[in-house]
Amino acid sequence: MAQDDKRAETGDLASRISKAQSERISVRAARALRRNEMTGVGRAFRLASEFIAAIIMGAALGFGLDALFGTRPWFLVALLLLGFAAGVLNVVRATSELNRMTADTAKGVPAVTDDEDD
Repeated sequence: MAQDDKRAETGDLASRISKAQSERISVRAARALRRNEMTGVGRAFRLASEFIAAIIMGAALGFGLDALFGTRPWFLVALLLLGFAAGVLNVVRATSELNRMTADTAKGVPAVTDDEDD
């Protein structure tokens, strides 16, 4: 009879373990999502580099064309403004891409339950 009690306790323990593991699937999925997601600082550096790179390229091309044709500062000013516009466009495109990636990865992930308020 003692053997039957031990088996019942073991069976109960196994069912509790499987229940706890199934409840933790959502936590594991949320952790996996966070691992694949870019951090806020990463997003800021990407957007800043997209913006600054376009402005620097516009200024460099404008300076080079001014030196080549001797028309200082007309090409520099024109291409600097064009680089600024291209930088803004790059930031808008990158932001929409990052938002789309975040929305696509979050579709299949269940919400994390909060057990601390019970």
